[in-house]
Amino acid sequence: NSTLVHLYLSPTSSSFPSLLISIRSDASFYSRSAMSSKPRIATRLKEAIGASNPNYSSPDLKTLTEQFTVLRGRLNTLVVALAEHHDAMIRLNKTRSSVARAISDISEKSPIYVYAGAPQPAIMTADDDIPEDEGETTVSYASVHSVLASRHEMYTERYLHFVVEYASEWEKVVVTKITASLKKAEHLRLDLDHYQSKVDGMQQSIRNAVDRGKPVDPNQSERLRRNEDKLAKARDEYETFVSALCVLLEEVTDSCWKDLQPLLIKIIQFEFTLNSDEARFLQNINHALDALEDVARKHGLDVNAPEGPGITKCRQFDEPTVRRKSSRAETNNEPVAEDGI
Repeated sequence: NSTLVHLYLSPTSSSFPSLLISIRSDASFYSRSAMSSKPRIATRLKEAIGASNPNYSSPDLKTLTEQFTVLRGRLNTLVVALAEHHDAMIRLNKTRSSVARAISDISEKSPIYVYAGAPQPAIMTADDDIPEDEGETTVSYASVHSVLASRHEMYTERYLHFVVEYASEWEKVVVTKITASLKKAEHLRLDLDHYQSKVDGMQQSIRNAVDRGKPVDPNQSERLRRNEDKLAKARDEYETFVSALCVLLEEVTDSCWKDLQPLLIKIIQFEFTLNSDEARFLQNINHALDALEDVARKHGLDVNAPEGPGITKCRQFDEPTVRRKSSRAETNNEPVAEDGI
């Protein structure tokens, strides 16, 4: 039952060593159950090198698989885009809060501090509005953004849970299930092709024996019958599974808009609520804007000036010196120093 084959290859030159290959084959080494659980390697290799074509290949499954491949790429793009947008929302909230804190620090101990950086939590009620009896009180830029930052953090968490996680779960469930099912369909197809090739070979062997006038071996006929039963079972399993898989693929690909609709509704609701809420808060800053204009007029500042007086004075700091030296040089017909000193 056991055969040991030694193949000795003589070296063609002294630089190449001899090669001794020992191949041990044992018919009882593999059990029948172990062989049946292995993929049909021979069938797969023949198809890979073009020695044979698949006997069974569903054109509908092939078309739907191509459509699924496109959808899988688009789903991944959507998930990545939503995750990046969520990260951008977090960064926006942090940078906007940083701007408000910086403005509060610079305006400290100044006439505009109460409108720029003063923390005024009492101004914000549970309804996030200014109380009617506090009409004369003005919220500051920093206080409004402090409340906005807290609410924006809540909104980003909701966006992650209801939008990003929905898309991620959509991609995970669909891709995982369809990928595994396609692998199973391919495994069933290989089994079907295997038994079809095996039955075809046995039938051809029997025909050849009959053509030569030899009696048909009863054992061979029995093996043919058993493999024909296996072939019929493999064909039924493949066709049943592929039919159900095609229905699922069609639902996943052609009707993917039905899975997109709940996500789109969540996104629209989120954006409308977020923007409406922020607009309602930011309206409170209008009181600060009016107050800042009053402070500017009280201190003799032009509210429409393109820049503050300190910036303007820094720009003009050395200009009088240059003009005076230029006038003296023109009177004495002397060149003006390039550095203006």
